[in-house]
Amino acid sequence: MNPIQFEKDDDTNYHMDLIAGLANMRARNYGIPEVDKLKAKFIAGRIIPAIATSTAMATGLVCLELYKVLDGGHKLEDYRNSFANLALPLFSMAEPVPPKVIKHQDMRWTVWDRWILKDNPTLRELLEWLQNKGLNAYSISYGSCLLYNSMFPRHKERMGKKLVDLAREVGKAELPSYRRHFDVVVACEDDEDNDIDIPQISIYFR
Repeated sequence: MNPIQFEKDDDTNYHMDLIAGLANMRARNYGIPEVDKLKAKFIAGRIIPAIATSTAMATGLVCLELYKVLDGGHKLEDYRNSFANLALPLFSMAEPVPPKVIKHQDMRWTVWDRWILKDNPTLRELLEWLQNKGLNAYSISYGSCLLYNSMFPRHKERMGKKLVDLAREVGKAELPSYRRHFDVVVACEDDEDNDIDIPQISIYFR
């Protein structure tokens, strides 16, 4: 599959046929008057209606919270998470709640934390680093690509390889010269085979 550029004025690519068809299916769902292809093309060429509705609403809600940050001195209870659905319409605001704290041995972390491993480690060094924390890693992934899984015997051949090399070779990572690190997601168990959710790990290779 290859990405294509949307072009509303080329009738041979059927882009507007698709847009008009999807728009009319939505119109039937919500009881909105249907439009023909020409009307759909006219609407697709105008960005003002989109800017004036959901984009403006989201920007306004974010700015309201930003004012509180800039003003300073606000408690956590002063901030709001906002939820909106223009199709219903539904507008709801709620106080943010602190993230869940995960505990393991003498360590604590949340989803906002990040673990850092420097000095361009190998796969084996990452696994040993986690073992020293009482964590047994059985899966390591970069993006949608699996760099290591303990169930695959051939993956044990990767133990001595640098993680950055695995990311480039297996994960097809394009790491420009200014990048110093990349992130991996690791699935771990404790010594009793209970899954432990750990933060993302940043691997520094420079």
